[in-house]
Amino acid sequence: MFAAIVLGLLLLANFSFGLLSSVRAYVGGESLWSKAQKEAVYHLQKYAASRAPEELRQFRADMDVPLGDHEARVEMDKQNPDFEKVRQGFVRGGNNPDDVEGMFKLYRRFEWVSFMQRAIRAWEAGDRYIVQLDEAGALLQRQIESPAPTAEKIQAILAEIFVINEHLVPIEKQFVDALGEASRTIYRALQRIMLGATPGLLMLGILLSLRILRQRKRAEDWIKHIAFHDDLTSLPNRLMLNQRLDQALSRHRRAGSQLAILFIALNRFKVINDSLGHEVGDVLLCQVADRLRARLREGDTVARVGGDKFAVLTENRKSLMEISACAQGLVDTLSAPYVLGSNDCHVSLSIGISVFPSDGNESHALLKAADVAMYRAKATGQNNYLYYSPSMNVHTLERLELESDLSHALERGEFLLHYQPKVETVTGLITGTEALLRWQHPLRGLISPMDFIPLAEETGLIVPIGEWVLATACARNKAWQDQGLGKLSVAVNLSARQFVDPLLLPKLTRIIRASGLEPSSLELEITESMVMAQGDYAVLALEQLKSIGVQIAIDDFGTGYSSLAYLKRFPIDTLKIDRSFIRDIPANSGDKKITRAIIAMAHSLKLKVVVEGVETAEQLKFLRSQRCDAVQGYFLYRPLPEAEVADILEVNRLDCVARTEMRAHPDRVAC
Repeated sequence: MFAAIVLGLLLLANFSFGLLSSVRAYVGGESLWSKAQKEAVYHLQKYAASRAPEELRQFRADMDVPLGDHEARVEMDKQNPDFEKVRQGFVRGGNNPDDVEGMFKLYRRFEWVSFMQRAIRAWEAGDRYIVQLDEAGALLQRQIESPAPTAEKIQAILAEIFVINEHLVPIEKQFVDALGEASRTIYRALQRIMLGATPGLLMLGILLSLRILRQRKRAEDWIKHIAFHDDLTSLPNRLMLNQRLDQALSRHRRAGSQLAILFIALNRFKVINDSLGHEVGDVLLCQVADRLRARLREGDTVARVGGDKFAVLTENRKSLMEISACAQGLVDTLSAPYVLGSNDCHVSLSIGISVFPSDGNESHALLKAADVAMYRAKATGQNNYLYYSPSMNVHTLERLELESDLSHALERGEFLLHYQPKVETVTGLITGTEALLRWQHPLRGLISPMDFIPLAEETGLIVPIGEWVLATACARNKAWQDQGLGKLSVAVNLSARQFVDPLLLPKLTRIIRASGLEPSSLELEITESMVMAQGDYAVLALEQLKSIGVQIAIDDFGTGYSSLAYLKRFPIDTLKIDRSFIRDIPANSGDKKITRAIIAMAHSLKLKVVVEGVETAEQLKFLRSQRCDAVQGYFLYRPLPEAEVADILEVNRLDCVARTEMRAHPDRVAC
């Protein structure tokens, strides 16, 4: 506002000074006009006396000044004046070319003002006499240059010129008086505006300066807040945590007391982000921050130190038991269900704890120790906490090395697939296989999927690895079919990151076409918990996958707290009952009832049922009695390299041929 007022005053001053300059230009032009007119009369009189042509030429030159102004005024009086003609007239009248535009605007814009009207009337009257003077000069020239000039006629013309000159004197005075009044009026108006505005501007400037100072203070406070706080949750960030930890360490060194750092990580948060969207992930983080604020004591510091990681600085805890109670309280508080939109979401967490002074004397050492303990807690389970111990550093280095090796394993060709046959319970024939990923490390040997699959999911490497698994499994299954080993299906597990990949469908289509495999021979296994977390998106994604002809199986059924009625929404073909339901069969009658009910309800929905983890003859017998469609497990076949699987499939083919020949209705045998 202040700048606008100052700018307005500057524009007003500029306009006023321009107006004054134009008025002064007219006054200067009038002086030239008056001087030229008098000089013209003087040279005309000398011409009458001496009859010298030089005097006549001088008369004409002097008359150019008032005649030029006359032409400019006549042009300006037109409705649509030609500015170039106006310029030529004023320049001919001796005016500075730089003044012409201002003179033109003053005449056209202010001709309605009283002093301008008076000046214009005087100008018009003067122009009439100038025209008469020019005509008298021409008449005098003709008389003198006539064959018989008479003194009487020359004197009469001179007398007329004298009268014209006498009339011009008061007119010139009127013109000057009018412009003088205009100049004084403009000057006084400008002076009053400036004097009147100065105190107001001074007060306004003071008020605005105070406001600017307050805004600057608020801006500095906000910048300081941004520098030391997390943008999303408004919790202190790592920088502020470090400062408060340094201050707390100074106090506790003097007092000889202990403090603790608790590093908290949300498990599988990236899955929530990737499946439900970053907006939902942000809502979850804010709810976690609110629970942390409400749970901790006054004086404790809670900070967000990374994407899904938080840290708690807690002081004056009397014993490790009290610190453990604090950690367990955080586990209980943060693991309770979260409301995200219309859904409840369960989140697990891992906490690492470091204690001063036993785990370090400096802030960076304590933070690093708590971070290491947190990763160790994450590796050992969910919803738990661990204290730091020096031996954990060895595990951390191993994990970093494993992560580095994993990032190069695909390009180095270190992955391979094992296949576990899937057996039809009625016939005992193999109807398909499940592709299972293995990592043949050059130094560590064969690494268990439990050791590297979670790491691949966490780092995002699971997406390119999963594409390799799909391409390799499809190509191998097609090769087995081409060898005449039967129309087998191959099952491949999809990770959560693959399932939410918007390019999954075109990638899968390209892989199937490249392998030449019939889409119906590929079965995609998706975990129940993954489907339940996706909701409506899962329905759309599964329908898109089904549109290209692949089979869909829900893996680990029974662990995701869903019902068969709910799963009816999804376009699926097969349920794979989790191994936990048959582990204690036949001893556990409850598991038998649950398994029996799942098989019956799945068949009522026209879904096939596969049970994994079959390890005993009693389990197989029970499942056969319940008309389970197919089984997998170590009792039948372990996951095997592809060469060994090929031998088993050849035996299976021969068995299938023999059975076909023995049956009266061979079309009922699935080979």
